[in-house]
Amino acid sequence: MKFKIVAFLAILIILVCVDLLSFLIFKKEVKQTSITKNLARLFFGIVPLVFGIAYFYLTIQIREISSPDFYHYFMVINGAFLLLYMPKFFYLLYYGLFMLIDWAFSHYKVKKASLEQTTIRYPRISRKKFVSQVGIIFATAPFISVLFGMVKGRFSFFTKHQKIKYPNLPNNFSGFKIIHISDIHLGSFASNYQKLEGIVDIINKENADVIFFTGDLVNNFAEETHGWESMFQQLKAKSGKFSVLGNHDYGDYSNWPSEAAKQENFQGILDAHKKFGFRLLKDESVALSIGDQEIAITGVENWGQAPFPQYGDLQQAKKGTEHFDFKILLSHDPDHWEAEVVGQTSYDLTLAGHTHGMQFGINWKGFKWSPAKYKFKHWDGLYKNKDQYLYVNRGLGYLGMPARIGMAPEITVIELNS
Repeated sequence: MKFKIVAFLAILIILVCVDLLSFLIFKKEVKQTSITKNLARLFFGIVPLVFGIAYFYLTIQIREISSPDFYHYFMVINGAFLLLYMPKFFYLLYYGLFMLIDWAFSHYKVKKASLEQTTIRYPRISRKKFVSQVGIIFATAPFISVLFGMVKGRFSFFTKHQKIKYPNLPNNFSGFKIIHISDIHLGSFASNYQKLEGIVDIINKENADVIFFTGDLVNNFAEETHGWESMFQQLKAKSGKFSVLGNHDYGDYSNWPSEAAKQENFQGILDAHKKFGFRLLKDESVALSIGDQEIAITGVENWGQAPFPQYGDLQQAKKGTEHFDFKILLSHDPDHWEAEVVGQTSYDLTLAGHTHGMQFGINWKGFKWSPAKYKFKHWDGLYKNKDQYLYVNRGLGYLGMPARIGMAPEITVIELNS
């Protein structure tokens, strides 16, 4: 409850500050007429009031939800918030920077130019008009980015290929191809289910040896899995499909009427993995064999740093794997790797998801940034510590905001070589 109050107050402060400053600039820079006054009342009065009420309602209701539809409303409100407030925020940033530069230049004596130098043969533009027009252009960029992320970005599935060499990989497994997917969040797709179906052809064309799914099949409810059986059953891999649970798969984000109701929901999610053709690993290990050689696959239940749950028991999960030369661990939360895996076990490769890359970031010509880096030490891509590797998949789905901006949904193809 404390976290919910803090979150609501943070949003409220943002609303008040952004709209108050925007209103002051609007009043200063725009000629006041009856039309502009009505626009000011709408954008700086009614709009923040509506958002304030909406977020207050969501804050007090979020634990009482009993239907996947809640997440749709939540994402719609967040999407509208981003579309309206990111341009305002960037305009304020631009305006503040412009005023700072203007103030700095006003403190320097500028040499007066000659009459011939200042003769201008094209129309002058006033400072007010210049600030306004450039500001609009500057504020339009984030609006277009968010809109693109909502309309197209969240469905722009891409395949990322990664090769990793291991001296201890059994020879029969050299060239072994893994498809790694994560964080599907089925309930978020709703009427856009056809978009997700596009991953079937992408994955099957890779002709992979195995498919690993590292958790968060749903947002919270078993109901979200209904009707998806045929799609997931079409996913093919030579050595099978394996999965683990993520923090959203336990139904922990609702106050259930009874423990029995929560367990029934949880059982429905477990059953969905089986219906979809996945072997769900709950703190257990299995062997994959090619010829007379084997590797171990371990799946652990969700283990994360607070406030995320720590259900996983790695000591239990790895029993029976001691004699394997090569081992792969499936663990939803990448924080688990540093906490219990690297340097403490002999797992050669750990596969995780969870972060989504915050669904927002920059990935351009080797430069990679996202707010996720301030929350997670390992948040996207391949990491290495001595001979142990971690790969963090940014996920196929989305949650919180119905958009992916610079962090497209990912299908990872990992090829192991000896």
